[in-house]
Amino acid sequence: MFENSSPLLSPLGSHRLLQFAMNIVPLLGVIFMDWSVFALIYVFWLETLGMSFFNAIRIMFAQGTVIQGLHIRKALGYLLFRVFILCFYMLFILVFIGLMVSGKQGEGYEWVKYLMIIDPSFRIAIISFFFIKLIELIYFYFIKAERRTTDPEKLRSFFDLRILVIHAALVGGFFLFKFFHVEFGLRAGLIAFASIFTILKVFVDHFSSIPRFDQS
Repeated sequence: MFENSSPLLSPLGSHRLLQFAMNIVPLLGVIFMDWSVFALIYVFWLETLGMSFFNAIRIMFAQGTVIQGLHIRKALGYLLFRVFILCFYMLFILVFIGLMVSGKQGEGYEWVKYLMIIDPSFRIAIISFFFIKLIELIYFYFIKAERRTTDPEKLRSFFDLRILVIHAALVGGFFLFKFFHVEFGLRAGLIAFASIFTILKVFVDHFSSIPRFDQS
């Protein structure tokens, strides 16, 4: 589903501008806060999980259909499937990024502090993301009554571009990281990885089939 060409304003400002600002957080985290490759992938995983949860709420309270009432079964079915898929990817991320890549970088088990959301800058980024998305859900979907024209069936996209970007980041980003790591050093590799990751996030969030809170 695509956005309306005219940007809506929320209590937080333009949604498109806000989403772009949130998308560059991983890049800023690498440059200024020394985030690792694991942190980059994990923050996106958490974002996708959070957006799936908020989307399930939208499905449950959608009213743009002849069948009135709460769509609890549809919402739960969607959420359970998404969680299952994301848990599968998390196992791969833990083994491939957490254990193998971090070990080769000499970080040991530093990635655990991101997994447990102990790192202060990482924790602030995650809390801010969920807080902003919660405000947008309340403002657009309930206060602006977007749910009255929302069809729950059109929200039940089990696979989307945000799932595919995990593949692209793990494969393409990793090879880019290795090239820059060998040629220019570890920090250059991390920044290169973060850059392609940020570009993918911006692209995906603009064209993603996950319903956005700025639809009209």
